[in-house]
Amino acid sequence: MKHLYPAITRIALTIALIIYNVVANSQTLNFNNPVVESGTDLQAGCIYRFKSVTTNGLIDALVKIDSLVGVTLSGIDATPSGSSSTAFQPQLSSLGGLGYHYSVFTINFVNKGTTTPANVYNFSSVFMGIDGSNQIMEFNSITVANPTWEYVSPTPKVAVTQNGNTVSGIATSSKPTGGQGIDATDSTQMFKVSTASTSSVTIRVGFNQTQNGWNGNDLFSLNMGGSEIPLTTLPVTLVNFTTQLANEKVWLAWATKQEDNLSYYSIERSFDNKEFAQVALLFPAEDLSTGNNYSYKDPVNNVKAPVIYYRLKMVDKDGKYKYSETRTVRMGGINSGSAKLTTWPNPVVNELHVSVPPKWQYQTVTCQLLNTMGSIIKSFNMLQTATIGMADVPAGTYYLKVANGKEISTQTIIKSRN
Repeated sequence: MKHLYPAITRIALTIALIIYNVVANSQTLNFNNPVVESGTDLQAGCIYRFKSVTTNGLIDALVKIDSLVGVTLSGIDATPSGSSSTAFQPQLSSLGGLGYHYSVFTINFVNKGTTTPANVYNFSSVFMGIDGSNQIMEFNSITVANPTWEYVSPTPKVAVTQNGNTVSGIATSSKPTGGQGIDATDSTQMFKVSTASTSSVTIRVGFNQTQNGWNGNDLFSLNMGGSEIPLTTLPVTLVNFTTQLANEKVWLAWATKQEDNLSYYSIERSFDNKEFAQVALLFPAEDLSTGNNYSYKDPVNNVKAPVIYYRLKMVDKDGKYKYSETRTVRMGGINSGSAKLTTWPNPVVNELHVSVPPKWQYQTVTCQLLNTMGSIIKSFNMLQTATIGMADVPAGTYYLKVANGKEISTQTIIKSRN
């Protein structure tokens, strides 16, 4: 969440970003295209319906504006260029004056097309971009039954407290200029709240204004996750799951520790991270008591989409199933993979060495390190070789993309903690 001075300059995060796998065990709740259910748009008392927020589309969310204190609401779910289309993102405008300015929303989950309450299981919520400037300090809170909470980063810049069923966080650091963009990898400005199941949550978002005269906009972002049915614990322990583009094929590889009672793996693919379809089905190895390694190459030479999303559906012999985390492959153009990019070591801890394809040498090459949501982490030009400092990059999966103006080559990079 970032301040807008006065126009929107915030680069919002999408759920998958990140959150450094803190919502890996639940599906993203999609908040988009709200319609007014009752009341006056953007005024207290108005109720909006967000349709089909769950993956299977069986649950809607009814969002009510409970109160507006010292602010007007300029957007119930603002989605400026570059921002998330799945997070709930209210945008507030200050009316000026010192003190606390905020809005309160109640979110009720209901069966699709009705007002009948429906439970969302394994519910999680992550407030993002909680920061401050020389004029305001942001805060937010969530009230939900039986919550637990945790910091996303070991070095948080947010102070979190819990009072009963209410968990609150407030920024503890600020910049003199504050709010000029957002670091897509900065987990220090986030905190996560979870509960086993809920049909209703109340959130408060706002800021403490410390100087008179400020009347800018402030955009808040809350990523939520959950599922329509209780998650089932399967006797499958997935050690890792990776995807890599090479020679017009996506190579999927995964490893397990044990697979007791496992029936099969379904490899599912999506071009929008919403609608997934099965592209292959693999049966497990004969020995399920110990770990096994699997791989599959998916031909994508005719795929026109710029990004492909993959996940594993792991099904046991009783028909129960669960999903892996979603992996992303950026196509980068028809010539991706036609020229071999060399990187080492991979996985990397501190320094990543890069060497361009031989036929690219002595050409000016642009190089970008991207996270799994496509946000640029590092960007620079190189000739033949380069060394990328990775010590400041959080552990996870990244993509290195290099281009010489005509051809593009990409490679998956794994950043290890040690």
